[in-house]
Amino acid sequence: MSSHTTPIVEELAKDYSDYLKLDLSNHMKNFNDMIEDVMMRLEEFQSIIEMVQSESNQCIDQHIPRLKNMQEEVVNLNKRIDALEHVIAMINVNLATLEAAVDNAEAELGISDRLFGMLNPLSFFKKTQDSVVPNKLPAYEPPTIYRTNDYFKSE
Repeated sequence: MSSHTTPIVEELAKDYSDYLKLDLSNHMKNFNDMIEDVMMRLEEFQSIIEMVQSESNQCIDQHIPRLKNMQEEVVNLNKRIDALEHVIAMINVNLATLEAAVDNAEAELGISDRLFGMLNPLSFFKKTQDSVVPNKLPAYEPPTIYRTNDYFKSE
């Protein structure tokens, strides 16, 4: 090598040597910090998954059998509610029949609806009728009496 190229080669060698001087501890510290952060997140995620699985197992082991055991009671309750609705419908029909009979009796006896209407708490709910009460009243037929035992089984 010539004397002219020696200083250039030395300078070039210094420049390239700076590229080879790495601070690996600094880079490795950042890499280790990232690994620790990911590991902590994975542990948190694992604990959440275990908690959800525990709740799911508890639901499967405890609540679903209880619901299956209550199924018959719910069906029985539905039947009783249906029977109660039927009884209420029959009471509504009987009440309408009774109101018509009372209206006919008032008309026959000549009692003012205003006087008896104040004493009758059901008169507030009665529908107003503009129809004329017929002069000839049908023969009295006693209403059919319904019993709760017809709709509900005694327990």
